[in-house]
Amino acid sequence: MGAAAIQGRHAIEFAAQTAHHLCWVGSSQNWRNLPTKKSRLRSFYSWAHRRGYIAKPIEFDAVKTPPSAPIGILTNHEVASLLEHASSLLGHLWLSLCLGLRVAEASRTQALECRDNYLIVGAKASKTRSRRVIELPEGHKGRYWPLVRPELNLRRRMDRLKRLAGIGIWPRNCMRHTAASHWLNHYQDEAKAALHLGHSPTMLHRHYKALVTRKESEEFFSLWEQAR
Repeated sequence: MGAAAIQGRHAIEFAAQTAHHLCWVGSSQNWRNLPTKKSRLRSFYSWAHRRGYIAKPIEFDAVKTPPSAPIGILTNHEVASLLEHASSLLGHLWLSLCLGLRVAEASRTQALECRDNYLIVGAKASKTRSRRVIELPEGHKGRYWPLVRPELNLRRRMDRLKRLAGIGIWPRNCMRHTAASHWLNHYQDEAKAALHLGHSPTMLHRHYKALVTRKESEEFFSLWEQAR
């Protein structure tokens, strides 16, 4: 097949892909669910125009950033109810709701380690791919660390736990957000709290400052003492 024929075939395939992508972006449902797709396609077609694959650039409407939802956290009453009904999920709750690990981090138990009185979140578990070390509250290593194990059917079991605990509204990432709010109060130091949570101090301050009172944080940590 000659060079001209190959180029022509590629042009036809590219045109077909272009039509498919434009139809996809034109769907309000797709755009509402995946707003970043539009920005990526704009970059792609700008590159194609620069390389001469298309005769003129394809313009999209301006990308609109959806408003960020407010941070949702669990009340101490809800935390107490979760602990009361946790049963075999207590180890997972300890990692996610008490210590503030991301759900994905808490699920990668093979990359977690407990030495002395510290939980070590390995690079293979951490979202940022960098190790971090968390100092544990007194007595937590002996009580909670032995309960940490790989959890099967976690989503189904967590849904059941929420029902048993009587929790109807479960904000996105609420376990980590709850823990982060209380650890920020505990440390009274944004840099220390950021190291604990794997956040930047700026993000920590913007998201979690003043969500809970000092008294509420004291009650939160005492719940884990009572559960032990």
